Amino acid sequence: MALSELVDALRQQAMKQREKESELLADIEALSDYETAEAAADIYAPEKHAYTFDGYLYQLKKLKTVLAAGVPAEKAIELVDSCVDADTIIKFYN
Repeated sequence: MALSELVDALRQQAMKQREKESELLADIEALSDYETAEAAADIYAPEKHAYTFDGYLYQLKKLKTVLAAGVPAEKAIELVDSCVDADTIIKFYN
């Protein structure tokens, strides 16, 4: 694989990740509000944690799942930041 092909593949992957991020943030906004989506993007930003961008997307997906289960936004953001999975958070909250 030539270097240019590798660079193109990495760009495409980054674009797909950013599209997924946008979708998740829009879903979070629809389930709660704009402020919650912005807070999530800030709180879970990979630059602030030891996880990758994929880890960040996982956190956003987990938040979306928890919000969809009816957990209030403030609690959901706090609980998702823990190391527990979405099912455990939902069971704990209910």
